[in-house]
Amino acid sequence: MKLLRCTGRPAGRPYGFLSETEMLFLRNFFILSFVFVCSFVCVCPVQAGGDDNNRPLQRDNFAYGMDLTISGNNPIYGLPLPAAIYQGCTRADLGDLRVFNASHPVPHLLRSQISKEKKRPAQILPFFPLLSDTQNFGGSSPDLHIATNSQGTIIDIRQNASGRSSQMNQVVTAYILDTSGLEKTANWLELAWEGQAEQFSTSVRLDSSNNLNSWQTQVASAALAELRFGGHTLLRKRIIVPRGIHQKTYLRLSWPVGKDGVRLTGVKAGYNREEQTLPRTKLTLSGKALPVTEQGAARYLYDSKGFFPVDQLNIDLSEQNSLSQISVFSKADEEASWQRRASLLTYRLTVEGVTLESGMVTINRTTDRYWLLELEDNSGIHQAPTLELGWLPRQLLFMAQGEKPYTLAYGRAGLGAAHSQVDRLLKAVDPQSAKKLVAPAQAGPQKILGGEARLEAEKKLPWRRWLLWVVLIIGVLIVGMMALKLYREMNGQQPSPDA
Repeated sequence: MKLLRCTGRPAGRPYGFLSETEMLFLRNFFILSFVFVCSFVCVCPVQAGGDDNNRPLQRDNFAYGMDLTISGNNPIYGLPLPAAIYQGCTRADLGDLRVFNASHPVPHLLRSQISKEKKRPAQILPFFPLLSDTQNFGGSSPDLHIATNSQGTIIDIRQNASGRSSQMNQVVTAYILDTSGLEKTANWLELAWEGQAEQFSTSVRLDSSNNLNSWQTQVASAALAELRFGGHTLLRKRIIVPRGIHQKTYLRLSWPVGKDGVRLTGVKAGYNREEQTLPRTKLTLSGKALPVTEQGAARYLYDSKGFFPVDQLNIDLSEQNSLSQISVFSKADEEASWQRRASLLTYRLTVEGVTLESGMVTINRTTDRYWLLELEDNSGIHQAPTLELGWLPRQLLFMAQGEKPYTLAYGRAGLGAAHSQVDRLLKAVDPQSAKKLVAPAQAGPQKILGGEARLEAEKKLPWRRWLLWVVLIIGVLIVGMMALKLYREMNGQQPSPDA
């Protein structure tokens, strides 16, 4: 075999084994490949965004709407969001919400209601016992002499025993509370006592007076209790005063358990937080029974059908004299995992004709839709509890641009959140001026715009996307055929090793 040694490039092939024609094919191949890769990158955003997002929004692009009524000539109007908005939107942040004037959307802003989270500490109130004969308990009280100073503060209370009764034969039937030292109107009283039995409950009455002579009833009946059941302790020591506890007034607290030797040891007047005075919206849900757990605990499922910013809840037991430790769970959708939100001692008890209920409790805010209650296996409760959710509605602000009427439209699957400069405007001016800029608006009842079909994401690709994909596939096939042809020509022109 004769070996040949190549010392130069073959004739007619200035680039080694590639001719000028082959180099031209390669150059065109890389150029076309680059062009089609760029086309593919450009197609992807179009596919994700959809054609409808590039068109001007109209009212009928949304499922539901509400007519907005405004008055005056303010630049900005606002209103708290109705509950129907949270159930009609498809996004937890309510991003598929728009405000329209007569022809097009106007800038709007959603913001949470602001609370200072300021809590004034409770104040200790002086109190004075009123005595009565044990043989005349509940009847007329002994003569009462009360001395006050120029500010109205009680400085001395004296009682003269009736008949031959001695102090040993007298019991406490009521207490006088001095509120002259209050800083502002208080909202509730908190009591402390001693000398009670293992199971203690009573019902008291609260009266008020400006002159210690004439009395008006503030709370006709309030239940106090300290009960132990099944390893749980139920302590009810707070009296809510709906009309408030005012300065320079006197309170008289009836004390029927004085005959049992129970004595009052402390009284505090307390104030609600400022955020609790803001109007709250509530939603009551009925539960659906689920199979019990392996440990025998009963479970109930609740669907709020919306994205409410829940931060309070109440569990109402429908059966009288019921008590149970209940765990509360929630999740955003059916595929998510349950998250524990609270573990509560829930009760509904009747004490001397007065019903004791556990009431609202505060939890960390969540927009989860589904809720689950899990009861202890020994609770003895057979009916589904009622779940009550509470939240502070967000505030909607919108610019009064263009012609009336204004419409609040919501419920549009796949729509992104809008961006607005309203927040910047409010931050640029001082707080007092910002309040003057915003006037209240009123929302009418919910009405159908585009219908429930707008709540479902589109499953069909628009014709423009199909056309782009067809062009892309054809281009890839052409480039592939050119590459295959070039490959075959190059292999056919390679010199034989034995040449």
